[in-house]
Amino acid sequence: MINRRCFISIFVTIFTQVAMADYSLYDGERGAISAGLEVQTAMFTEVNNQSGSSAKAHLSDYFWELSAKPHLEGELNLFNENKLYGGFSYVYTSTLGHDPSGYTQKDVTVYLQETDYTALGRYDNYHYKNKTEELYLGWKSAKLLDTEEKVTLDLSGGKQNFKLGSGFLLNYGADNGGNRGAGWINSRTAFNNTMLGRLNVDDVKFEGFYLETRPLNPAEKRIYQGGNIEYNHSETTKFAVSYINTGNKRMLHDEGSIDSLGNQTTHNHTYDARFEFSPLENTTINTEYVYQINQIATTMTHASGGFGQIEYKFQDVFWQPALSYRCAIQGEGFDGMSPGFGTWGTWFQGEITGEWILENSNLITHQGKLVLSPFESLALNLIYYNFTFVNPAAFALTSPNYGNEVNVLADWEFSDALEFSAGIEAFIPNEAGKQYLGDGNKVWLQGILTASFTF
Repeated sequence: MINRRCFISIFVTIFTQVAMADYSLYDGERGAISAGLEVQTAMFTEVNNQSGSSAKAHLSDYFWELSAKPHLEGELNLFNENKLYGGFSYVYTSTLGHDPSGYTQKDVTVYLQETDYTALGRYDNYHYKNKTEELYLGWKSAKLLDTEEKVTLDLSGGKQNFKLGSGFLLNYGADNGGNRGAGWINSRTAFNNTMLGRLNVDDVKFEGFYLETRPLNPAEKRIYQGGNIEYNHSETTKFAVSYINTGNKRMLHDEGSIDSLGNQTTHNHTYDARFEFSPLENTTINTEYVYQINQIATTMTHASGGFGQIEYKFQDVFWQPALSYRCAIQGEGFDGMSPGFGTWGTWFQGEITGEWILENSNLITHQGKLVLSPFESLALNLIYYNFTFVNPAAFALTSPNYGNEVNVLADWEFSDALEFSAGIEAFIPNEAGKQYLGDGNKVWLQGILTASFTF
């Protein structure tokens, strides 16, 4: 039985955000300059961390995260309505304690990050990092052709964010957590050394991109090169196709690295198709299919993945419930690449399982989601997940059934300046979950209470 202290601790998790809205420093005929600040902090407590397995002894049932991000954006008006733009942001992140990811552990000697994992050491109880986050420059054209069609071009480069579709494959370009701290807040999202080109022709967008990631371990640095075409047929129908070529920056067994890249994906060809359709009023269907040709050392393999989702909103019903179901399949050997957060459940699937334990590979996930809106400013989320491994033998498991997770989350926009969120999550392991987590067989609980202030 959970004692009173444990029950209360579910609600102790506190997460606050203080964000300064963009403050206009200059806005005139020559352009505009604005600045802002975002501060986030999170405190966590876990009940039956790691479902009570022996691994919990080296982690923290209570840990705290902090992130601060000042940013500056500017725009310069050029001739004939052309524009030059740029941006800069700087991130400070830290963690007090050791989160459930296992990147840092107390009283245990582990491989240190940002050294190709060649150096062994112990992490202090406080992990922090200061880093430039965004630093980019771009150019937006005016209308290029004297036709009825609106044709514009946008070119940019540097450290900047990039999101492909729902973020199923590409969204976050940097790792968080570990000795950088703030693994749950995930303040670092920008890719490194990017080159982006966008050509917009009315309802069609053509994109070309070159992206480099910023991982914790530099031996895992990856490069994404590719193209994307999106067509908005109408407000109810959207279609997109993409190609991504993935490679590693380093050669196999690069000098100084004990992490053999021969055991990692070194070269991928990824083909992606996405479709969004609203066949009926208040009904939305989203689907995405991915096919990959993966070269691991000298071995060529094939993998596929994707998801299908249907959502219906009851507009004229009390509390306007929105009900959705999603099935996501990432086959064995599927390269989950660099996904990121969009809404609750995308693409960290579960605030426990997706945030701390499993990656988007060798996994089948069923998600049922109910969102209620008692008021325009309040959203209540109830999310259920069922997790199954495609091939449990890949993890030396005898059962495919990993477990179930339930997330109960509330988002309240108290005012234009103040927002709150609160939640309780529970993970219930099945046989594969008990084996995967070692000897963990208990219900794992986590709670969240958030606040956001903008000024």
